[in-house]
Amino acid sequence: MNTKKTIAGLSALSVLISSGAFTAMTAFAAETTDYTTGKITAHLYSDEVLRDIECRYYSDMPNVPYIKLSDYYSCWMSQYPDQELEITNNNDGTYNVKVPYGTVGTIDTNKETIETDNIAYFMAPEYTVSDDSEELYTYIRQLNAEPLSGEEDEDEDDESASLDLSEYKIDLRGDESDIWWPVQTLCDFYDYGLNQGSIIDDELYFCGSIMSKYSKSTVTLNYEHIANYTERYKNGRPKDLAEYNYNELCFAFDKNYGYPGRFIYNDLLEEKGFDEMLSTASEGTKMVKELLLSEDVYEYYAGYYMLNNYLWDGGHTFFSNAFLQPNTEFTAKVFEKLSEIGLPEDAGNWAMENAIDNMSAELADEARKEMLKTADKAEKLTASTYSVKGDTAVFSFNLFDDEDDNWKSYYNNGGEMPQDTISEFYSCIEKADSDPAIKNFVIDLGTNTGGLLTVTEYMMSLISDLDNVTLYYGPGSPAYKVHYSSDKNLDKAFDDKDKNFKTDLNFGIITSQRSFSCGNLMPSLAKDKGIMLVGEKSGGGTCSVTYCTTADGLFYSVSSGIKFSDKDGNTIDNGIVPDYNLVKMNDDGTKDYSEVYNYSRLSELFAEFYGKKNEDDTTVTTTTAASASTTTTTTTTVTAASSVSSSSVTSTEASAASTSTTTSAETAQGSTTTSSNISELPQTGNNSAGTAAAAACAAVMAAAGGAAVFMSRRKED
Repeated sequence: MNTKKTIAGLSALSVLISSGAFTAMTAFAAETTDYTTGKITAHLYSDEVLRDIECRYYSDMPNVPYIKLSDYYSCWMSQYPDQELEITNNNDGTYNVKVPYGTVGTIDTNKETIETDNIAYFMAPEYTVSDDSEELYTYIRQLNAEPLSGEEDEDEDDESASLDLSEYKIDLRGDESDIWWPVQTLCDFYDYGLNQGSIIDDELYFCGSIMSKYSKSTVTLNYEHIANYTERYKNGRPKDLAEYNYNELCFAFDKNYGYPGRFIYNDLLEEKGFDEMLSTASEGTKMVKELLLSEDVYEYYAGYYMLNNYLWDGGHTFFSNAFLQPNTEFTAKVFEKLSEIGLPEDAGNWAMENAIDNMSAELADEARKEMLKTADKAEKLTASTYSVKGDTAVFSFNLFDDEDDNWKSYYNNGGEMPQDTISEFYSCIEKADSDPAIKNFVIDLGTNTGGLLTVTEYMMSLISDLDNVTLYYGPGSPAYKVHYSSDKNLDKAFDDKDKNFKTDLNFGIITSQRSFSCGNLMPSLAKDKGIMLVGEKSGGGTCSVTYCTTADGLFYSVSSGIKFSDKDGNTIDNGIVPDYNLVKMNDDGTKDYSEVYNYSRLSELFAEFYGKKNEDDTTVTTTTAASASTTTTTTTTVTAASSVSSSSVTSTEASAASTSTTTSAETAQGSTTTSSNISELPQTGNNSAGTAAAAACAAVMAAAGGAAVFMSRRKED
């Protein structure tokens, strides 16, 4: 397997690892030894484990904290004892840096460059290159990746790279034994799904999974930080911080962005980079750059907010509006600036696009509630709703989410099985399959905004035996097929019981315009497997997501270079067209989902779709057998439709996985998460991909996630 692609690609680093893409330039500033010292408190993956580390404030950048590379790395790897760097001063402005597993890089503090023969390993956490990776997995294990074409890309064996920070006017400083970096640059350089850093209110936070309780979003999108920020900068932003903040934003964006293709200046951005795109694309983008560099915090935040009008791609790339709280002076002044500026001619209206998507979810939810009133029975579970009428069961949920910490405890430490989407999905399929009256099982994604790739992979493995997803690791990458295995019966063993797991159910999926990210990926995977899709074209979203923070503590997310596709490598970013488009437009322009959310209509469509498919399969098999008689070879074609209707061999070992309360259909109506507050970023789960390479693949994939394609957990892609 291509180590560079599985590690660096999955961390959305591919923009920076093209050999020769970055060349040395003259450093933008002379070295200086004039500085003051201080301390920064580091939060080591919780607020209970703290460490004070030395920091410097140089005279030419008095508001930008610097810390030693070795201190940052030891904090970053604090969950793994004895993970330290070996740093050798070559006494010419360069330093050799050896990571714990042997890879060496050279950092030049005169040219501001980082060079290494293996960029993937140089920037990777220890666990990604270790053979001992069992605890990275829970219900999904990531396996190998292979090019879809059968041929590796041209630079398969070339993992060397030179990263030039002088292009971003980022200055590294050296002393006798270590290299001093701006803190946020270290956070953006060493950024993995399970190991992330952010400088917030002069404290350094290390966080794990993007969907954990202690994550980048939880430490930045909270009222205390918002209050601190707005008070701190109400009289202006220091010039050195404003300039560094912009330069670091350019570096992080160029490093992480995956170019999904919706952006009007996508090609210019890919060719020239974030700064050059803003500087040359239009009068509107030039104005945004000026605002981002402004020392007036209200102008700055207005420019930050306006980036959404250019880069909006459905929710994966998003510059948070969380600071715009109701009834605050900060909000009033920012909106005053936005009103003065207006909407540039070449900018989109992201808020309107998002509102339309949310309206689709709200109308779908209303139709679902009406349908539930007619159910024979309905159960409101912890993370989902399960309902039945006649021969059709419906499983509805809003996020591809799981209780990651509890699953790790269950698999590795004897903990209880979590009550979440995973266990409820398994339990409901088992329940439906054991009921002779139920023939059809509907997965309702009408209000689903995405989530985790591993959840998507698990669900697809149950309904179709799927064991792979197809993706691109970055610009210029060929399509790869990434394989995985699934503990289908959740008994903590990957064995023949999982391979033999079958049901007698026909499966179908409901989609709407709000079905985004993993809510878009699952319909694509299902369509490739011949599973029925009903509703309307899904909302797209094809990239995994990287969560970021600016040097001054604002939160944003980026569509990364990991882009999912259909099985043939074709883009799915424009959405998936259903087999039956049943959504009607009302005279007032709203949508009518009543025919979609109708048990009887769904039952009819199942009979039509799978009846026709079985007829087609019979025709294909008969024709093949007839022609084969001339060569004495008989070929039998087995399709997804037939494979999901084989004999039932489901295990009952997890029958208690879901604690639910059976209620009347009326009381089982759960409200859907369709808030128009964009600070609630969609968390899709496709933003991650033994041997050391397989472990690396798993570690990053598990960390890739999002309402988009969030893959950033160790066990996932």
